[in-house]
Amino acid sequence: YVCINEGVKFFKGEKGKGKGEKICLPDAKDEWKDQLLITGSQAMGLGIIHAGCRAFFGYPMTPASPLLTFIADMQSESKMLVKQAEDEITAAQMMVGAMHMGTRAATATSGGGYDLMTETISLCGASETPAVFVLAQRPGPGTGLPTWSAQGDLLMAVNSGHGEFPRLVMSVSDAEDSFGLMMDAFNYAEEFQIPVTVLTEKHIAESLFTIENLELRIQNSELKRGKLITDAKGLSMLKSRDRYAPEAPDGISARWLPGSEAPTYCAQGYEHSPDGSFDESGENTKAQMEKRMCKMSALKKVLPDPDLFTNSECKIQPTSPRLRGPGNSELDVLIVSWGSNKNAILDAMKNEMYTTQEHASSHASNKNNRIGYLHYTYLWPLKTEKLLELASQAKRTILIEGNEQGQLGMLIKQECGLEFDEKLFKYDGRAFSFEEILSSLIS
Repeated sequence: YVCINEGVKFFKGEKGKGKGEKICLPDAKDEWKDQLLITGSQAMGLGIIHAGCRAFFGYPMTPASPLLTFIADMQSESKMLVKQAEDEITAAQMMVGAMHMGTRAATATSGGGYDLMTETISLCGASETPAVFVLAQRPGPGTGLPTWSAQGDLLMAVNSGHGEFPRLVMSVSDAEDSFGLMMDAFNYAEEFQIPVTVLTEKHIAESLFTIENLELRIQNSELKRGKLITDAKGLSMLKSRDRYAPEAPDGISARWLPGSEAPTYCAQGYEHSPDGSFDESGENTKAQMEKRMCKMSALKKVLPDPDLFTNSECKIQPTSPRLRGPGNSELDVLIVSWGSNKNAILDAMKNEMYTTQEHASSHASNKNNRIGYLHYTYLWPLKTEKLLELASQAKRTILIEGNEQGQLGMLIKQECGLEFDEKLFKYDGRAFSFEEILSSLIS
């Protein structure tokens, strides 16, 4: 921050009026030694390695390319297998093949490459194979703006692939998320045997962040592989039909690896019987569809609620819902958003100008507003209980997104019927500034 502030002052002419001058920076402090200056892509790469990923397959496409190159540069230290495939289809297929064999693997691309991967995503849904896809967003359609940022691919991630099948879509907001959430992505993929798409953005992937307490995040993480059977006793008790048994609790059946000393099963994209054999009967088709889709309700139960941030004036009690109405609101403003918008929104909420007497004199009704920000990390399946409770207590609700349609708002309306009072959308390839957010708060 000090470096940026000094640079701004210099180029504004506040020092030396534009003439060459030495910029004075503070001496290093001991508390800085554990801080890590890192890009979102570098943090995500470290998160992927820490999550136990042993293979990474990709094809260069901005803004996902820095993730591929970083992991490739780390190959000798991480001992990972890193391959640049001939195209995105191959990269996705290689990743799924590795996951089927029990090796944690991932791939990353942007919108156009993700389009090519959607058939593989559908294959994962049918064969119940865990998979992790990183979708680095940039403006579209077509080639769009390859070196700019956007949040326009949420609905594509939620609806990608033909047919109906369970999936998880989640989004990072900064470098800390980019590191920490990758373990969650792999764990959920294996626990529920589903494809997981992790959304990032060019603004996150190539921006620099300061991360603190990375060691604490590492210590508090745990690798979970779900119902993967590897022990001899467990394998000896298996039957072929256990792989896709429709009566499996929450639709999550046992999984074991090719080559194990256990009965065989067929993993394929055709609709299949419990042992994986091709079966087009109506009764079986219905049973297998219901088996797979009931994972969504089980997944939704274990996903964390969206995070609530409040300013110092807010005295909210989310566990005590109140009817919406004048004089009966705990919040003056409720903001809902996701992705990289988080930090600009928090900056606007913390900005001292918002509550100074000088500012309040011209905006008396806005002085000491009680502001809440509900940040969505897990976007599908979508949890709306907390949102509805908070919205019922707020005088104003504002949806903020980096796309033209308000795609999260569309999902919210689909799931619970909530309409926002105000909407702030930006779709020019640039990230939100805190001034833009602040302007919406005081309007």
